Amino acid sequence: MSDSIKIHEISKQKLKGAVLIVGFPSIGLVGTIVANFLINTLKLEQTGVIDSSRFPAISVVKDGEPHNPMRLYAGEQICNDGTCNQVVVCVSEFTPPAEMTKDLVESLVDWAGKNGCTKVISAEGFNSGPKDEGESNDIYGITSTAGARSWIEEAKVKPFTYGTVGGITGSLLNEGKLRGMNILGLLAEVSEDSPDARAAAGVIKAIDELLLAIELDIEPLLKEAESLEQEVQVVREQAPPEVSSAVPRYIG
Repeated sequence: MSDSIKIHEISKQKLKGAVLIVGFPSIGLVGTIVANFLINTLKLEQTGVIDSSRFPAISVVKDGEPHNPMRLYAGEQICNDGTCNQVVVCVSEFTPPAEMTKDLVESLVDWAGKNGCTKVISAEGFNSGPKDEGESNDIYGITSTAGARSWIEEAKVKPFTYGTVGGITGSLLNEGKLRGMNILGLLAEVSEDSPDARAAAGVIKAIDELLLAIELDIEPLLKEAESLEQEVQVVREQAPPEVSSAVPRYIG
């Protein structure tokens, strides 16, 4: 674990076999919206914070309560028809400095492995350019290992076959390949760089296909899309400017 990154555990939970879902800001703020939706919908409890002296000195205030801008949440194991799932979420309200991305990913993967998480899913948005009216945005998937490629079909998303994936998701995929750790990047097409809850809903639908014991209803997200988009936009605008990380680019 990098000396520049500190993971402070607020509570200790048994996470063996859990799925870690990572949501960082990118185009459309897809990752942040996905993470916050899961935290609220599954009523996850905060289990830790990720901090560094090189992170911006900000507190994200929600309902009058201050929060560290990068946090970890976890829920209890849920079982249904013989299948069990447990979800851990890492959410960030800001884009970390680009030069810290690799250290941050290494620390996060170290923590996940130490706590027994067996699957990592990272949500990201990428700019697909303007769409014709009524044309839907697609969700793509890419895995760090050949053994995990079946997840793409199970999630009912398109394979991301050629292009570049940067930032947190790109680094997670590379780190997972080096360590033989199963990591899935879910990439949502976004037409413009503004908060896009509808693109995030597509990612959540894909996650729902993978978590057989947990039912995720995207309708509340779609109904509250406008207010949620405004909320995350306010946080984005008020935070100090940070160096933006690279975002996925699809070719072909």
